[in-house]
Amino acid sequence: MEELVNKAKKGDIDAYTNLILLIRNDLYKICKTRIFDDNDIEDIIQDTMIQTFKKIKFLKNSQKFKSWIIKILINNCNNYYRIKSRNKEIDFNNSYIKELSQNNIDIIDDNINFYQLLSILEYEERIIIILYYSERFTFKEISKILKINENTIKTKMRRAKDKIKEDIEGGIQVG
Repeated sequence: MEELVNKAKKGDIDAYTNLILLIRNDLYKICKTRIFDDNDIEDIIQDTMIQTFKKIKFLKNSQKFKSWIIKILINNCNNYYRIKSRNKEIDFNNSYIKELSQNNIDIIDDNINFYQLLSILEYEERIIIILYYSERFTFKEISKILKINENTIKTKMRRAKDKIKEDIEGGIQVG
C-alpha cells in the first residue's frame, strides 16, 4: 500500500484509484456508523476521495494513509450529520434496523446481526468498535483519529461491550 501512496502523492491517478479500491469497503462501514442512507454515504465517500486526492501530496507519512483518510471521512460524516440533523430528526434505531432487514445484511455469530448490536450504541461507541475490531486500529491510533483521549476511548469501549453483553443476555430466554 505504501508504494501506491507514494505514487499517488506524485499525482498518479491510477495508484490513488487502486488505494481507494483497497479500502472502499472499510470507508463504507465507517461511514455507515453515522450516515444511514446509501446515496448520502456514496456522496460523502466521493467527496472524501476528491478532497484527499487533492491533499495527498501533503501527507508526511505514507504508512498513515488509511488512518489519515478515515479521519477526513469521519469529519465529513460529522459535518454532513450536523447539517442534516438541523433539518430533521434522525432516528438511528428505527430507520437503520428497517434498512438492514431490507438489505439482508449477513448474519454473524449464531444469527446475531452485528449491525443490530451496534444500533444500541451511541455514535462514538459504534465508531470505536468498528475501528478497533474491523479496522484493527490500536486505542492510540483511534485516539488520534477521533481526537479523544486514549483512556476515554478505552472507557467507551468497555461501556460499549457492556451494553452489547447486556443486550445479548437480555435476549436469551431461559426455559
